[in-house]
Amino acid sequence: MKKISKLLIVLILIILTPTSYVQANDIRKILLINSYNVESIWEYKIIKGIKEEINENLNINIKMEYLDTANSQNQNYLDEYLELLNTKYKDDKFDMIVTVDDEAFNMVRKELFNEKSIFYKKTVVFTGVNNSLNLTSAEKKYITGFMDGGSKVELIKFITTLQPEVKDISVIIDNTGYSKNIKNKLLENKYLLDKNINLNFIQGKNKKDILNQIKNSSDLNEALLICGIFKNEDNGENVKPENLIEEIKQIKDVPIYTSRDDYINKGTIGGYIDIPESCGRELGKMILKIYNEGGISKFSPVDKIGANYIVDYKQIYKYNINTLSIPKGTIVINKKYYQLLLPKSYRIGYLLAWFATILIIIYIITKMTEYKRNEAKNKKLYQMAKEREQLKTDFIANMSHELRTPLNIITSASMLLEMKSNKEETVSSEYILDKLSHINQSSNRLRRLINNLIDISKFDSGFFECKCKNENIVYVVEDIVHEVVDYAKEKNIELIFDTEEEEIISFIDKEKIERVILNLLSNAIKFTNENGKIEVYMKSDDNFIYITIKDNGIGISKEKIDHIFQRFYQVDNLLSRGSEGSGIGLCIVDEIIRMHGGKINIESEINKGTTFEIVLNVSKSNFIDKEEEKTDRNIKDIVKVEMSDI
Repeated sequence: MKKISKLLIVLILIILTPTSYVQANDIRKILLINSYNVESIWEYKIIKGIKEEINENLNINIKMEYLDTANSQNQNYLDEYLELLNTKYKDDKFDMIVTVDDEAFNMVRKELFNEKSIFYKKTVVFTGVNNSLNLTSAEKKYITGFMDGGSKVELIKFITTLQPEVKDISVIIDNTGYSKNIKNKLLENKYLLDKNINLNFIQGKNKKDILNQIKNSSDLNEALLICGIFKNEDNGENVKPENLIEEIKQIKDVPIYTSRDDYINKGTIGGYIDIPESCGRELGKMILKIYNEGGISKFSPVDKIGANYIVDYKQIYKYNINTLSIPKGTIVINKKYYQLLLPKSYRIGYLLAWFATILIIIYIITKMTEYKRNEAKNKKLYQMAKEREQLKTDFIANMSHELRTPLNIITSASMLLEMKSNKEETVSSEYILDKLSHINQSSNRLRRLINNLIDISKFDSGFFECKCKNENIVYVVEDIVHEVVDYAKEKNIELIFDTEEEEIISFIDKEKIERVILNLLSNAIKFTNENGKIEVYMKSDDNFIYITIKDNGIGISKEKIDHIFQRFYQVDNLLSRGSEGSGIGLCIVDEIIRMHGGKINIESEINKGTTFEIVLNVSKSNFIDKEEEKTDRNIKDIVKVEMSDI
């Protein structure tokens, strides 16, 4: 049994192996015939489409032949050509014949039932046939394909739709069967056209003949329809479509239409065109289907491939074609994605509308931006007002404290003295002087507060003024520093003055500058710990005077530096600060320096100290006041007032 089973398996393999070998080597052969020559763009694109569609099927072999009927169409030439094909392909067994135009199809059709012909009862697939086709029942068993989908009457109607004013249409054709068919169909169906349309036929083989006929044609309301391929009379080669169109326009610059894909995108308006690549791909699909289904029995003997309206965007605007008359579904070439298919008059309106829309959008965006900016500004102003209100509230609370403290001291000292006097006790002069000292210091503090409040009011009302004259600012600053040394020593603070120059004459208000230096030194002493150090340094250049007051005290945080000269602002709040102050001293300092045309810079770091730098312009007055103003002003008393809260 095992031997029998093995024998059966071997027999099966033997039977199947030859079959498989035949299938693997079963190469399909197709003969493709083109009536013209290898330079014909229409035929080239059809062949390209066929190959693209059947490219994946490696068992199909295509051979191509060219009738070259553009050069010769007489019967003797065709008979000789048939004899050549029969001899050349005598031993080749083709499965299928593919024709891509009228002449090729007609030749193959005549030989379909000739037993001596290589075309005898071969499957024939055609395209590009323009004439009406009535196949016999016998022919239908072997022939199928696609008729030309482009109606020539439809093409004329397309021209008159785009150019209603046109009267004369010159149809440019060659001597091929394709062109003859166009002429015949137009003449046969002329009754379908407007009676006012005059069709002129310009026919020739060479470019020169065609150009001469165009020169002699009518110039009124004319359009050209080019349907042929023409040759150079010099070398016999086909004229490139773009070169021919350019030469025609040099003679007569009128709109040119076409029935051929060759002339699309070469300077023509467009036309009603069979797309050759589409035809080729449809042929490729049909070929594969015929092979897969074993014949053409399931195919219609004749079918049509739909044509497409095609227009060139650049050309329709060059010749002022009404774009609203372009048929729906038209393929538009050379049009960028952002360009609109509108008449020129509409385009101006559209551009104006587009421009107005852009302006409206910009206006809306501007208003929205402005609204958001104003909203942010209002929020900021509200926050500032809120902060300012809080500062005022804090200032009132602070000022109440500042006024109450010296008043309490004065009241307490006065009451103690009064009690001692009422008891008729002997009061020592030291005791009296001590109490009077407290009274005087507190009185100075009150005077300082009142002076600051008065000055703030003067700033607000514009009555604060500086009485400037030429002064040695080095002497002014140095004198103040010396008067303050004793106050610094009470906290064991080292106060140092240094200058690069002994004399710097500047146009200043001496009293106001003294007040600025005193205020800054007072702050430095208040916020510098014991055994600290304060340095006052002066220098100048050609343009500015620099006065620097530097301490190594408690410092100011970065977020508070920007507010340090703000009115009523205090670095520490009422409950946490360790030194007295109303919060308006530095505001007055900043105002005085600004009135002198200068500015104050500040640098500070927590627990490392603060540096104030006063920058004043170097300026002198040409007017010299010989009579020095007399005053009972005592610098020591001024220092006592400014230092009263230390």
